[in-house]
Amino acid sequence: AASLAACTTDSVQNTDLGPPAAASEVATAEPASAPDDAAVRTAAGERTEARFCPQASIREGTSTMQNKDGDALDYQAVIVNAKRDCRIVNGQLQITVGVEGRLMPGRAAKNRTVELPIRVAVVGQDGVVYSNLGKLSLSVQKGGTAQTFRYVDDKILIAPAAGGVIVYTGFDEGPPKQG
Repeated sequence: AASLAACTTDSVQNTDLGPPAAASEVATAEPASAPDDAAVRTAAGERTEARFCPQASIREGTSTMQNKDGDALDYQAVIVNAKRDCRIVNGQLQITVGVEGRLMPGRAAKNRTVELPIRVAVVGQDGVVYSNLGKLSLSVQKGGTAQTFRYVDDKILIAPAAGGVIVYTGFDEGPPKQG
């Protein structure tokens, strides 16, 4: 399965997440049939490492998402790390992006499932070349502890580039609410 450990970036510093979470505390959204990290032969060609892999970063202003009940915090989600891995597949640049974060219940938390909207976008010199809004469902427990989450997007397939491309990640709650 694709994982954040296989992704690399020099631009985003890892934030100390504390001791590793127990397997039951880590929520992961990733495809069930992701290819192994080793080179994979396909009928049309071979998967090879790319010479250029765009920088991945958390877009400014999109790393934190809060939900409040009046003045009390219901929950807060924070993206702390974004990584990427690139391969050339059938002449195209395949980018796998991993996002890691934490979901923390507040004092107004209620037992339920929340959906975190995570956007992955690839921007080139001519504008947006890929954009996907993924949804990650996590359970929030009243009086619960923080939990680590991971989201992986491995569907990015673009024309190979020698530069001028960047991968952005972050929460996307849609346009600001009026009122």
